[in-house]
Amino acid sequence: MVTLFSPVGTADPVTQLGDGPLLHIIRHRRPDKVVLFLSPAMTEFQQQDERYTRAIGLLAESVGIPAPEVQLIESSFEEVYRFDRYIEEFEPILKDLSGEGDVLVNTSSGTAGMSQALVALGSFGRLNLELLQVLTPKRGINSSNDRENPNKYDLDLLWELNQDNNSDAACRIVSVTTPNFSERLLKENVIALVRSYEYEAASRLTGQMSTVSETTKRMIEAAACRLNLDGGLPATVFAKTDVSYKANDLLLEYLYVMEVRLKQGHWADFIRSMTPALAEQMRLKLNEYLPEEMYSVQSKDKTSYRFNAEAIRKNERLFEALSWCQEKYEGEAFIESGHYWCLVQEYCDDQQVVNAISQLRNAEKNCRNSLAHTLKASSKAALERSCSMSLENIMSALFELHGQAKPGLYDKVNQRIIDSI
Repeated sequence: MVTLFSPVGTADPVTQLGDGPLLHIIRHRRPDKVVLFLSPAMTEFQQQDERYTRAIGLLAESVGIPAPEVQLIESSFEEVYRFDRYIEEFEPILKDLSGEGDVLVNTSSGTAGMSQALVALGSFGRLNLELLQVLTPKRGINSSNDRENPNKYDLDLLWELNQDNNSDAACRIVSVTTPNFSERLLKENVIALVRSYEYEAASRLTGQMSTVSETTKRMIEAAACRLNLDGGLPATVFAKTDVSYKANDLLLEYLYVMEVRLKQGHWADFIRSMTPALAEQMRLKLNEYLPEEMYSVQSKDKTSYRFNAEAIRKNERLFEALSWCQEKYEGEAFIESGHYWCLVQEYCDDQQVVNAISQLRNAEKNCRNSLAHTLKASSKAALERSCSMSLENIMSALFELHGQAKPGLYDKVNQRIIDSI
Protein backbone atom coordinates (compact mmCIF):
# COMPACT_ATOMS: atom_id res chain seq x y z
CA MET A 1 0.00 0.00 0.00
CA VAL A 2 1.16 3.53 -0.80
CA THR A 3 0.37 6.22 1.76
CA LEU A 4 0.73 9.97 1.39
CA PHE A 5 1.48 11.87 4.57
CA SER A 6 0.80 15.56 4.16
CA PRO A 7 0.57 18.57 6.41
CA VAL A 8 -2.04 21.01 5.13
CA GLY A 9 -1.32 24.63 4.32
CA THR A 10 -2.97 27.75 2.92
CA ALA A 11 -2.17 26.73 -0.67
CA ASP A 12 -4.31 23.61 -0.22
CA PRO A 13 -6.39 22.25 -1.68
CA VAL A 14 -6.61 24.56 -4.75
CA THR A 15 -5.67 28.18 -5.56
CA GLN A 16 -6.56 30.32 -8.54
CA LEU A 17 -3.26 29.15 -10.09
CA GLY A 18 -4.04 25.42 -9.87
CA ASP A 19 -3.59 22.42 -7.56
CA GLY A 20 -2.12 22.96 -4.17
CA PRO A 21 0.78 20.60 -3.29
CA LEU A 22 -1.48 18.09 -1.52
CA LEU A 23 -3.89 17.67 -4.41
CA HIS A 24 -1.14 17.68 -7.04
CA ILE A 25 0.66 14.75 -5.44
CA ILE A 26 -2.58 12.78 -5.22
CA ARG A 27 -3.32 13.57 -8.88
CA HIS A 28 0.00 12.22 -10.16
CA ARG A 29 1.07 9.61 -7.58
CA ARG A 30 -2.43 8.25 -6.71
CA PRO A 31 -1.80 6.88 -3.21
CA ASP A 32 -4.08 4.29 -1.65
CA LYS A 33 -4.28 6.25 1.58
CA VAL A 34 -3.89 9.92 2.50
CA VAL A 35 -3.03 11.07 6.02
CA LEU A 36 -3.67 14.77 6.52
CA PHE A 37 -1.95 16.56 9.39
CA LEU A 38 -3.96 19.60 10.43
CA SER A 39 -2.86 22.46 12.67
CA PRO A 40 -5.63 24.03 14.79
CA ALA A 41 -6.24 26.67 12.10
CA MET A 42 -6.45 24.09 9.28
CA THR A 43 -8.71 21.90 11.43
CA GLU A 44 -11.10 24.81 11.73
CA PHE A 45 -11.25 25.25 7.94
CA GLN A 46 -11.87 21.53 7.43
CA GLN A 47 -14.69 21.64 9.93
CA GLN A 48 -16.26 24.66 8.18
CA ASP A 49 -16.69 23.12 4.71
CA GLU A 50 -14.64 19.86 4.49
CA ARG A 51 -12.62 21.56 1.79
CA TYR A 52 -9.64 19.19 1.97
CA THR A 53 -11.48 15.89 1.99
CA ARG A 54 -14.05 17.13 -0.53
CA ALA A 55 -11.33 18.28 -2.92
CA ILE A 56 -9.77 14.80 -2.80
CA GLY A 57 -13.16 13.35 -3.72
CA LEU A 58 -13.57 15.80 -6.61
CA LEU A 59 -10.14 14.86 -7.95
CA ALA A 60 -10.79 11.13 -7.76
CA GLU A 61 -14.09 11.54 -9.61
CA SER A 62 -12.49 13.81 -12.23
CA VAL A 63 -9.67 11.43 -13.15
CA GLY A 64 -11.72 8.27 -12.73
CA ILE A 65 -9.88 6.62 -9.85
CA PRO A 66 -11.15 5.20 -6.55
CA ALA A 67 -11.01 7.80 -3.82
CA PRO A 68 -8.14 7.07 -1.43
CA GLU A 69 -8.78 6.34 2.20
CA VAL A 70 -8.41 9.60 4.12
CA GLN A 71 -7.26 9.88 7.73
CA LEU A 72 -7.25 13.20 9.59
CA ILE A 73 -4.76 13.94 12.36
CA GLU A 74 -5.70 17.09 14.25
CA SER A 75 -2.85 18.68 16.17
CA SER A 76 -3.44 20.96 19.14
CA PHE A 77 0.03 22.51 18.91
CA GLU A 78 -0.25 26.26 18.31
CA GLU A 79 3.41 27.25 17.84
CA VAL A 80 3.54 26.12 14.21
CA TYR A 81 7.06 27.50 13.65
CA ARG A 82 8.63 25.00 16.13
CA PHE A 83 10.15 22.33 13.87
CA ASP A 84 11.66 20.48 16.85
CA ARG A 85 8.20 19.85 18.27
CA TYR A 86 6.97 18.60 14.89
CA ILE A 87 9.83 16.10 14.73
CA GLU A 88 8.41 14.59 17.92
CA GLU A 89 4.87 14.57 16.47
CA PHE A 90 5.71 13.31 13.00
CA GLU A 91 8.21 10.54 13.82
CA PRO A 92 5.86 8.03 15.50
CA ILE A 93 3.19 8.65 12.86
CA LEU A 94 5.61 8.05 10.00
CA LYS A 95 7.10 5.03 11.73
CA ASP A 96 3.65 3.42 11.95
CA LEU A 97 2.86 4.28 8.33
CA SER A 98 6.20 2.80 7.19
CA GLY A 99 5.11 -0.51 8.64
CA GLU A 100 2.10 -0.50 6.33
CA GLY A 101 4.01 0.03 3.06
CA ASP A 102 5.58 2.80 1.01
CA VAL A 103 5.25 6.34 2.36
CA LEU A 104 5.18 9.51 0.28
CA VAL A 105 5.74 12.75 2.20
CA ASN A 106 4.57 16.20 1.07
CA THR A 107 7.19 18.74 2.17
CA SER A 108 5.61 21.69 0.36
CA SER A 109 2.43 22.11 2.43
CA GLY A 110 2.06 23.33 5.98
CA THR A 111 4.35 25.72 7.79
CA ALA A 112 8.11 26.12 7.36
CA GLY A 113 8.57 24.36 10.70
CA MET A 114 6.63 21.34 9.45
CA SER A 115 8.67 21.18 6.25
CA GLN A 116 11.94 21.43 8.16
CA ALA A 117 10.87 18.64 10.49
CA LEU A 118 9.96 16.34 7.61
CA VAL A 119 13.24 16.96 5.76
CA ALA A 120 15.15 16.35 9.00
CA LEU A 121 13.36 13.04 9.57
CA GLY A 122 14.21 12.01 6.02
CA SER A 123 17.85 12.89 6.66
CA PHE A 124 18.07 10.83 9.83
CA GLY A 125 17.72 7.72 7.67
CA ARG A 126 15.75 5.74 10.24
CA LEU A 127 12.55 5.75 8.17
CA ASN A 128 12.03 4.70 4.58
CA LEU A 129 10.36 7.81 3.17
CA GLU A 130 10.06 9.38 -0.26
CA LEU A 131 10.12 13.13 0.24
CA LEU A 132 8.31 15.17 -2.43
CA GLN A 133 8.27 18.86 -3.23
CA VAL A 134 5.69 20.47 -5.52
CA LEU A 135 6.75 23.48 -7.55
CA THR A 136 4.30 26.36 -7.77
CA PRO A 137 2.36 26.79 -11.01
CA LYS A 138 4.50 29.88 -11.57
CA ARG A 139 7.64 27.76 -11.13
CA GLY A 140 8.73 30.50 -8.77
CA ILE A 141 7.69 32.30 -5.60
CA ASN A 142 3.99 32.89 -5.10
CA SER A 143 2.70 36.30 -4.10
CA SER A 144 0.13 36.94 -1.40
CA ASN A 145 -2.48 37.66 -4.11
CA ASP A 146 -2.16 34.12 -5.48
CA ARG A 147 -3.91 32.61 -2.47
CA GLU A 148 -7.53 32.99 -1.60
CA ASN A 149 -8.87 34.29 1.65
CA PRO A 150 -9.30 31.02 3.56
CA ASN A 151 -12.27 32.47 5.40
CA LYS A 152 -14.14 33.10 2.10
CA TYR A 153 -13.12 29.97 0.26
CA ASP A 154 -15.16 28.76 -2.73
CA LEU A 155 -13.92 25.28 -3.61
CA ASP A 156 -16.45 24.66 -6.38
CA LEU A 157 -15.47 27.84 -8.27
CA LEU A 158 -11.76 27.20 -7.89
CA TRP A 159 -12.22 23.62 -9.04
CA GLU A 160 -13.94 24.79 -12.23
CA LEU A 161 -11.07 27.20 -12.92
CA ASN A 162 -8.31 24.72 -12.01
CA GLN A 163 -5.84 24.61 -14.92
CA ASP A 164 -4.32 21.37 -13.64
CA ASN A 165 -7.52 19.65 -14.76
CA ASN A 166 -6.40 20.20 -18.38
CA SER A 167 -4.97 17.10 -20.03
CA ASP A 168 -1.78 18.90 -21.07
CA ALA A 169 -0.99 20.24 -17.60
CA ALA A 170 2.55 19.39 -16.47
CA CYS A 171 3.51 17.49 -13.37
CA ARG A 172 5.26 19.79 -10.92
CA ILE A 173 6.50 17.17 -8.44
CA VAL A 174 10.23 16.81 -7.72
CA SER A 175 11.93 14.43 -5.31
CA VAL A 176 13.68 15.95 -2.35
CA THR A 177 17.25 14.66 -2.17
CA THR A 178 18.46 14.77 1.41
CA PRO A 179 21.78 13.75 2.90
CA ASN A 180 21.30 10.61 4.97
CA PHE A 181 22.94 11.75 8.18
CA SER A 182 22.43 8.39 9.88
CA GLU A 183 24.19 6.60 7.03
CA ARG A 184 26.98 9.16 7.05
CA LEU A 185 27.49 8.80 10.78
CA LEU A 186 27.57 5.01 10.51
CA LYS A 187 30.06 5.28 7.65
CA GLU A 188 32.40 7.50 9.67
CA ASN A 189 32.13 5.14 12.64
CA VAL A 190 32.91 2.12 10.47
CA ILE A 191 35.97 3.86 9.02
CA ALA A 192 37.16 4.81 12.52
CA LEU A 193 36.72 1.21 13.72
CA VAL A 194 38.54 -0.19 10.70
CA ARG A 195 41.45 2.20 11.24
CA SER A 196 41.57 0.96 14.85
CA TYR A 197 41.55 -2.68 13.61
CA GLU A 198 38.23 -3.29 15.39
CA TYR A 199 36.83 -5.35 12.54
CA GLU A 200 34.13 -7.26 14.41
CA ALA A 201 32.57 -4.03 15.67
CA ALA A 202 32.83 -2.52 12.19
CA SER A 203 31.14 -5.59 10.74
CA ARG A 204 28.19 -5.21 13.10
CA LEU A 205 27.74 -1.57 12.07
CA THR A 206 27.80 -2.34 8.35
CA GLY A 207 24.80 -4.60 8.96
CA GLN A 208 22.82 -1.41 9.70
CA MET A 209 23.88 0.32 6.47
CA SER A 210 22.21 0.22 3.07
CA THR A 211 25.07 1.82 1.11
CA VAL A 212 27.85 -0.64 1.92
CA SER A 213 28.50 -3.31 -0.71
CA GLU A 214 28.68 -7.01 0.02
CA THR A 215 32.30 -6.89 -1.16
CA THR A 216 33.16 -4.41 1.58
CA LYS A 217 31.31 -6.44 4.20
CA ARG A 218 33.22 -9.56 3.19
CA MET A 219 36.55 -7.72 3.38
CA ILE A 220 35.78 -6.56 6.92
CA GLU A 221 34.70 -10.07 7.93
CA ALA A 222 37.86 -11.49 6.34
CA ALA A 223 40.04 -9.00 8.24
CA ALA A 224 38.37 -10.04 11.50
CA CYS A 225 39.04 -13.71 10.71
CA ARG A 226 42.62 -12.96 9.73
CA LEU A 227 43.29 -11.21 13.02
CA ASN A 228 42.27 -14.49 14.70
CA LEU A 229 44.56 -16.47 12.37
CA ASP A 230 41.53 -18.04 10.69
CA GLY A 231 42.67 -18.10 7.10
CA GLY A 232 39.68 -19.58 5.29
CA LEU A 233 37.84 -16.41 4.30
CA PRO A 234 40.96 -14.19 4.07
CA ALA A 235 42.56 -16.63 1.64
CA THR A 236 39.57 -16.21 -0.67
CA VAL A 237 38.82 -12.50 -0.22
CA PHE A 238 42.42 -11.25 -0.46
CA ALA A 239 43.62 -13.76 -3.06
CA LYS A 240 45.91 -12.36 -5.79
CA THR A 241 46.30 -8.98 -4.08
CA ASP A 242 49.20 -7.28 -2.34
CA VAL A 243 47.63 -8.32 0.98
CA SER A 244 47.06 -11.98 0.15
CA TYR A 245 46.87 -14.37 3.10
CA LYS A 246 50.08 -16.38 3.62
CA ALA A 247 48.63 -19.77 4.49
CA ASN A 248 52.08 -21.37 4.19
CA ASP A 249 53.68 -18.91 6.62
CA LEU A 250 51.68 -18.80 9.84
CA LEU A 251 54.56 -17.08 11.63
CA LEU A 252 54.34 -14.15 9.24
CA GLU A 253 50.59 -13.82 9.84
CA TYR A 254 51.22 -14.07 13.59
CA LEU A 255 53.77 -11.24 13.45
CA TYR A 256 51.26 -9.03 11.65
CA VAL A 257 48.75 -9.73 14.43
CA MET A 258 51.40 -8.77 16.99
CA GLU A 259 51.96 -5.51 15.13
CA VAL A 260 48.23 -4.74 15.35
CA ARG A 261 48.15 -5.45 19.09
CA LEU A 262 51.10 -3.11 19.53
CA LYS A 263 49.39 -0.33 17.56
CA GLN A 264 46.19 -0.83 19.54
CA GLY A 265 48.09 -0.35 22.79
CA HIS A 266 47.44 -3.88 24.03
CA TRP A 267 50.86 -3.95 25.65
CA ALA A 268 50.43 -7.03 27.84
CA ASP A 269 48.95 -9.10 25.01
CA PHE A 270 51.84 -8.05 22.81
CA ILE A 271 54.43 -9.18 25.37
CA ARG A 272 52.66 -12.48 26.02
CA SER A 273 52.65 -13.19 22.29
CA MET A 274 56.45 -12.89 22.18
CA THR A 275 57.05 -16.44 23.40
CA PRO A 276 55.44 -18.40 20.54
CA ALA A 277 56.75 -15.89 17.99
CA LEU A 278 60.33 -16.10 19.24
CA ALA A 279 60.22 -19.88 19.65
CA GLU A 280 59.05 -20.27 16.05
CA GLN A 281 61.70 -17.82 14.83
CA MET A 282 64.43 -19.83 16.59
CA ARG A 283 63.08 -23.12 15.29
CA LEU A 284 63.13 -21.89 11.71
CA LYS A 285 66.59 -20.33 12.00
CA LEU A 286 67.91 -23.52 13.59
CA ASN A 287 66.61 -25.54 10.62
CA GLU A 288 69.29 -23.93 8.48
CA TYR A 289 71.98 -25.63 10.61
CA LEU A 290 70.31 -28.57 12.38
CA PRO A 291 67.62 -30.70 10.66
CA GLU A 292 64.60 -31.07 12.93
CA GLU A 293 64.43 -34.83 12.63
CA MET A 294 67.77 -35.00 14.45
CA TYR A 295 66.23 -33.84 17.72
CA SER A 296 62.44 -33.47 17.51
CA VAL A 297 59.16 -35.05 16.46
CA GLN A 298 56.00 -33.14 15.64
CA SER A 299 52.73 -33.82 17.46
CA LYS A 300 49.92 -35.46 15.54
CA ASP A 301 47.98 -32.21 15.31
CA LYS A 302 51.18 -30.44 14.13
CA THR A 303 50.85 -27.74 16.77
CA SER A 304 53.83 -28.61 18.97
CA TYR A 305 57.21 -30.38 19.03
CA ARG A 306 58.65 -32.99 21.41
CA PHE A 307 62.24 -34.11 21.82
CA ASN A 308 63.34 -37.19 19.93
CA ALA A 309 65.19 -38.73 22.88
CA GLU A 310 66.58 -41.66 20.92
CA ALA A 311 68.06 -39.46 18.20
CA ILE A 312 69.54 -37.07 20.77
CA ARG A 313 71.31 -39.87 22.64
CA LYS A 314 73.10 -40.80 19.42
CA ASN A 315 74.45 -37.26 18.92
CA GLU A 316 77.00 -36.28 21.58
CA ARG A 317 77.19 -32.58 20.59
CA LEU A 318 73.44 -32.26 20.65
CA PHE A 319 73.12 -34.08 23.94
CA GLU A 320 75.77 -31.89 25.58
CA ALA A 321 74.19 -28.67 24.29
CA LEU A 322 70.82 -29.62 25.77
CA SER A 323 72.34 -30.82 29.02
CA TRP A 324 73.75 -27.36 29.72
CA CYS A 325 70.36 -25.63 29.13
CA GLN A 326 68.86 -23.67 31.96
CA GLU A 327 65.55 -25.34 31.04
CA LYS A 328 66.14 -28.97 31.97
CA TYR A 329 66.14 -31.43 29.10
CA GLU A 330 64.07 -34.53 29.82
CA GLY A 331 63.42 -37.40 27.46
CA GLU A 332 60.44 -36.76 25.20
CA ALA A 333 59.24 -33.54 26.85
CA PHE A 334 57.90 -30.61 24.84
CA ILE A 335 60.56 -28.33 23.40
CA GLU A 336 60.50 -24.87 25.00
CA SER A 337 61.99 -21.51 24.03
CA GLY A 338 64.97 -22.06 26.31
CA HIS A 339 65.85 -25.29 24.55
CA TYR A 340 65.74 -23.63 21.14
CA TRP A 341 67.91 -20.83 22.49
CA CYS A 342 70.57 -23.31 23.66
CA LEU A 343 70.61 -24.99 20.27
CA VAL A 344 70.78 -21.67 18.41
CA GLN A 345 73.84 -20.69 20.45
CA GLU A 346 75.47 -24.03 19.73
CA TYR A 347 74.74 -24.39 16.03
CA CYS A 348 73.96 -20.99 14.46
CA ASP A 349 76.96 -19.49 12.63
CA ASP A 350 75.35 -16.11 11.97
CA GLN A 351 76.43 -13.96 14.89
CA GLN A 352 74.05 -11.17 13.91
CA VAL A 353 71.13 -13.58 14.21
CA VAL A 354 72.44 -14.91 17.53
CA ASN A 355 72.75 -11.38 18.90
CA ALA A 356 69.25 -10.43 17.81
CA ILE A 357 67.74 -13.58 19.33
CA SER A 358 69.76 -13.04 22.50
CA GLN A 359 68.32 -9.56 22.93
CA LEU A 360 64.77 -10.79 22.33
CA ARG A 361 65.27 -13.77 24.61
CA ASN A 362 66.42 -11.51 27.44
CA ALA A 363 63.43 -9.22 26.95
CA GLU A 364 61.10 -12.22 27.01
CA LYS A 365 62.64 -13.66 30.19
CA ASN A 366 62.70 -10.33 31.99
CA CYS A 367 59.10 -9.28 31.48
CA ARG A 368 56.99 -11.94 29.78
CA ASN A 369 57.06 -14.71 32.39
CA SER A 370 56.18 -12.52 35.37
CA LEU A 371 53.45 -10.85 33.33
CA ALA A 372 51.93 -14.21 32.46
CA HIS A 373 51.88 -15.54 36.01
CA THR A 374 51.45 -12.57 38.34
CA LEU A 375 49.28 -9.52 38.78
CA LYS A 376 51.40 -6.50 37.91
CA ALA A 377 51.40 -3.18 36.13
CA SER A 378 51.29 -3.51 32.37
CA SER A 379 51.75 0.07 31.24
CA LYS A 380 54.01 0.52 28.28
CA ALA A 381 56.65 2.30 30.33
CA ALA A 382 56.64 -0.39 33.03
CA LEU A 383 56.99 -3.19 30.49
CA GLU A 384 59.78 -1.47 28.63
CA ARG A 385 61.71 -0.99 31.88
CA SER A 386 61.41 -4.72 32.54
CA CYS A 387 62.33 -5.67 28.98
CA SER A 388 65.20 -3.15 28.73
CA MET A 389 63.95 -2.71 25.19
CA SER A 390 61.19 -0.65 23.60
CA LEU A 391 58.18 -2.58 22.35
CA GLU A 392 58.61 -1.05 18.90
CA ASN A 393 62.18 -2.35 18.78
CA ILE A 394 60.97 -5.80 19.79
CA MET A 395 58.53 -5.75 16.88
CA SER A 396 61.19 -4.53 14.46
CA ALA A 397 63.63 -7.21 15.59
CA LEU A 398 61.04 -9.94 15.07
CA PHE A 399 60.27 -8.64 11.58
CA GLU A 400 63.99 -8.50 10.70
CA LEU A 401 64.58 -12.03 11.94
CA HIS A 402 61.78 -13.29 9.72
CA GLY A 403 63.36 -11.70 6.68
CA GLN A 404 60.25 -11.62 4.47
CA ALA A 405 58.00 -9.53 6.71
CA LYS A 406 57.16 -5.99 5.67
CA PRO A 407 55.47 -3.94 8.40
CA GLY A 408 52.04 -2.38 7.85
CA LEU A 409 50.04 -5.18 6.22
CA TYR A 410 46.84 -4.46 8.15
CA ASP A 411 47.12 -0.76 7.28
CA LYS A 412 47.04 -1.82 3.63
CA VAL A 413 44.04 -4.05 4.36
CA ASN A 414 42.35 -1.09 6.05
CA GLN A 415 42.94 1.17 3.08
CA ARG A 416 41.40 -1.37 0.71
CA ILE A 417 38.33 -1.55 2.94
CA ILE A 418 38.01 2.22 3.35
CA ASP A 419 38.44 2.85 -0.39
CA SER A 420 35.51 0.51 -1.03
CA ILE A 421 33.10 2.13 1.44
